[in-house]
Amino acid sequence: MNYLLIGNGPIKDLARASDAADSIVQMNNCRHASRDIAAKTQHIFITNMGAKVSGPLCQAIKTHGALLGNATVVLGRNPLFYSSKRAFLQAQDWMAPFDDYQLTQAWRSLAKDWPVERVSLLSSMRLEYQLRRLGMHHKAMPSTGMIAYDWLLRRLKPEDTLAVEGFTFEGWSGHPWAIESQLILPVGSTDRELA
Repeated sequence: MNYLLIGNGPIKDLARASDAADSIVQMNNCRHASRDIAAKTQHIFITNMGAKVSGPLCQAIKTHGALLGNATVVLGRNPLFYSSKRAFLQAQDWMAPFDDYQLTQAWRSLAKDWPVERVSLLSSMRLEYQLRRLGMHHKAMPSTGMIAYDWLLRRLKPEDTLAVEGFTFEGWSGHPWAIESQLILPVGSTDRELA
């Protein structure tokens, strides 16, 4: 099985990349949603945290609905893990609001049109530990793309391939972009695994 993980950054040749894929995973607002990839899109990873982000991105997914086929929506932030992490951070600094750690229910508006899953508590704990070991600040959190990449890696069989397109490793300052850029496959490479 050939998997394609599509970020929201620029992509030079989406038609070529999607032609080579058997299964496509998109994320957040599905910037590159098109008729060409609708039938192959099997998962859409979203961030279910932060009121400024999750509401508008769920609306964007609904807008692209006809272009996303029968995909499963995957909540990238496990509620138990991130509620616990927020409580831990809040206990260390009562004055900080940690608004970005607020889990939202905006995803419920998608549940009537698409099946919804969530990343497991164990996966969230393992990825957090791995990134912290590599230098991620304790207040930071992996990007939706990093979570989707890690989730896919854990499902690959030896004969499977994973291509990554549309990752620029920039955006919200709370993500460990420098670390993620060293871990996520360079475009076109399929033989490196998450350390």
